[in-house]
Amino acid sequence: MNRNQLKILAVIAMTADHIAFAFLPQDSAAYYIMRLFGRLAAPIMTFLLTEGYRHTRNRKKYLARLLMFAGISQPIYFLFVFGRLPQNAPEYLTHWNVLFTLALGFLVMALFDSEKTRTVPSLILLGVLISLAHFGDWSYLIPVWTIIFFCYYRRDTRKMIVLFALASVTLQTLLYLKEFESFALFSFQFGTLFALIPISMYNGEHGTVRNEKLNRWFFYVYYPAHMIVLLFLKM
Repeated sequence: MNRNQLKILAVIAMTADHIAFAFLPQDSAAYYIMRLFGRLAAPIMTFLLTEGYRHTRNRKKYLARLLMFAGISQPIYFLFVFGRLPQNAPEYLTHWNVLFTLALGFLVMALFDSEKTRTVPSLILLGVLISLAHFGDWSYLIPVWTIIFFCYYRRDTRKMIVLFALASVTLQTLLYLKEFESFALFSFQFGTLFALIPISMYNGEHGTVRNEKLNRWFFYVYYPAHMIVLLFLKM
């Protein structure tokens, strides 16, 4: 699979996940299956983030795009997830959409890419960046996945798989199990592990597209746009 095919798979998985979240009862089989499939989206997006970091010509512009659309998406995300606008600024600023969390992952990579990574100030900054992810969608998982993909993809695939599986199972259990009535209802979260299948099929190629600029901006626009459509349908 090339990068464009992975991107399309992530978009389809995210859309299925959000449709189930918005419209289906939590105790239905369709809800479980669609959200299990939807768990593919975040790990694939994180993996594509690391590939984008490696291949982009301008990392500052890449980060700026992430932050710009994170800001645009934030009120839409809040309405979609909570069904209302925030009651105060602290509430609004402590529930970030996934683009903010991905931006933190980007900064983590930039820190790892620095020659000063092992200095005490850098380690403190790394801890701060990962801690800030607590406020974002997918929480600590995205910066931790970012580190795993960035450090071990193609260098030690076996270690990457083991660390990804351990991080996914451990962090998701600690972060999300308490939000569900039973382990069975929670277990769809482990669908993240299946993301290793398409990631392992990645061939390192970008993929052919007719309009490169449209392809570059598609996901950024699609993320808030599809939530707007689902909000209107729900209303």
